[in-house]
Amino acid sequence: MGGDGRITVLFVMGHGSSGSTILGNTLGEVDGFFHAGELRTIWSEGLAELQRCGCGEPIGQCPVWSAVLHAGFGTVDEREAARLAKLHRETIRVRHTLRLLRARPARLSWPALREYADVAGRLYRAIGDVTGARVIVDTSKRTGDAALLRLLPGVDPYVLHVIRDPRAVAYSWSHRSGTPPTELAAAGEWLAFSALGEAVKWRLGRGRSMVLRHEDFAERPRPALERVLQLAGAAGSALPLTGPEDRSVEFGENHTVAGHWTRFNRGVTDLRLSTEWWAKQRPAQRRLVTALTLPLLPRYGYPLRPAPR
Repeated sequence: MGGDGRITVLFVMGHGSSGSTILGNTLGEVDGFFHAGELRTIWSEGLAELQRCGCGEPIGQCPVWSAVLHAGFGTVDEREAARLAKLHRETIRVRHTLRLLRARPARLSWPALREYADVAGRLYRAIGDVTGARVIVDTSKRTGDAALLRLLPGVDPYVLHVIRDPRAVAYSWSHRSGTPPTELAAAGEWLAFSALGEAVKWRLGRGRSMVLRHEDFAERPRPALERVLQLAGAAGSALPLTGPEDRSVEFGENHTVAGHWTRFNRGVTDLRLSTEWWAKQRPAQRRLVTALTLPLLPRYGYPLRPAPR
């Protein structure tokens, strides 16, 4: 907690497959930081035991999350968790981002939003009380959850907008297990999420957000992380980087609610940029994704014709 009793939340916003989990876990190794993982899923997946904590325990049995839930809510049974998950779905969806950005913190006329804002604020404050963290890292990524932050009393919000080359994102999503979206659908989502992300950053105001390209973090982690720490008011904190050119991180146990399977990694992990998409993506698909995302490619410094890195 800060001296004024407010808790700092560093919200990692962006599209999936942008490296947010390993970025969050790296930040979680900084003294005074706590990486909560994709906190938006705690009611829907975490307490339904569809996800395990990063420590390996079910969320409801993890000593950290058990203490957090007790501190913030007393007892949360299965029925209450399902009700809160439904409340979140109804109010904090991506499609409600602009409505959330128009809302006034002191005058929330939407009763369901007013209730969930209270729930989210209590959850963040309970995490701060239990962990003693000065910065909570939330890698929920969705723009609706990012827009909610400014409506929460006692929360000092900062947004880290993580961007990855849309051609890499589209390739990654189209090769997921199950029934993955097409590269066209993934590119459309990337464009929509990025545009809404720009609206969130504008509404928060100067000094409350920054853009971090996934490629810059993977290739030059120290300067990238130093910028993030400065944003969160923790400039000068020791970074958990090791090895030649600071390209490795030693991960200990974490308590992430959800995220990529790499959140279970322990020990030394090398940071490196995946280039599989560049070698294997079909040229026609690459041209299609490029054409669709063209309006925002120059803004984030991506060339029309990507070269191998």
